[in-house]
Amino acid sequence: MSSSPDEPIEGNWYELPSGEIFTVVTIDEDEGIVEIQYDDASLDEIELESWEDLGADPIDPPDEWAGGYGDFDDDEDLDVDPDEIEEE
Repeated sequence: MSSSPDEPIEGNWYELPSGEIFTVVTIDEDEGIVEIQYDDASLDEIELESWEDLGADPIDPPDEWAGGYGDFDDDEDLDVDPDEIEEE
């Protein structure tokens, strides 16, 4: 096993004892911060030292999720003309 259940893993989903669910967006070990995004798309930061105290349990990703990974969903901003792709 690569990591213990007590360590956050980027891209994994977790549920807090309060019922809130979130995904880990990034882990900045230099700063000691875990950036998370809740299922309502709001972002938050948690100190890496306090991760174990959260009591977050790993879960499967939710079926319906209001959020996106920030800049990752910007496909509309690509300036690619489909006609140019098929040039030979």
